[in-house]
Amino acid sequence: MIRCTLPEVDEPGQPQCYSLHMQSKGKSEKTKKSGAQGVKNVRSGAAGRDGGSAQLRTIAKVMGNEHLRDALQGTAQQRDAMLAHICERLKVLESAQSKEEVALGKEREWFREVALGHEGHSLPDLTRWHESAQLYKRAGEALARGHLGRGAQLLQQAAEAEQRVFDTTPAYVKAEFEEHEVSVSAPEAAEGINDEANCSTCETPKDLKIADQILSRKDRMAKAPPLPRRRPAWFEEHEQEEEKKDDED
Repeated sequence: MIRCTLPEVDEPGQPQCYSLHMQSKGKSEKTKKSGAQGVKNVRSGAAGRDGGSAQLRTIAKVMGNEHLRDALQGTAQQRDAMLAHICERLKVLESAQSKEEVALGKEREWFREVALGHEGHSLPDLTRWHESAQLYKRAGEALARGHLGRGAQLLQQAAEAEQRVFDTTPAYVKAEFEEHEVSVSAPEAAEGINDEANCSTCETPKDLKIADQILSRKDRMAKAPPLPRRRPAWFEEHEQEEEKKDDED
């Protein structure tokens, strides 16, 4: 085995030789540092990915696995109840809007009352249903993403918008509504939930697409047709002529 040591005095032209032991030691220290850094990075990345799991484990230690499971099941039930309510209300809104769309093409049946300004007789407008449908859709999407509090908040706003739209629906459209086509309040499942509350995620209900159907209908009537002028009867024309003669005399 070749052993080589540093010379005692540096002399010009003398070959410089370093200890193999020293070289391997320096290389070993670098390898250790590189390996330690790599382990640190891996651990850091794993910690970021497992942040949510770590949080759940911490909660589980405090509450206990059984209590945590019960809590998650409870919020999931609230979520499902609200999603079912949203889908049902969108069906009602779509049906009511369809009836107003039919009335839009039957102006002969209602234009006189509208032109005369009778109470409860306004012009048909399919966009009146847009606000509540949009809010219900946003509520459903928030719940499916696991945002329980935000979904409940939007659901309550949608119910309020629904109340307003049914209050302003023309009387001749309401006359065609079925018994279930009325506004309802937000369900009990949406009450008393913290705005920041979360729940497990789920698949977005297919019935949320009904909102898109409602939003796609934009027909409205800006002005009522004019009332036709009635031709006077023969005896009314005669009376008018007699009155005219009397005025001339």
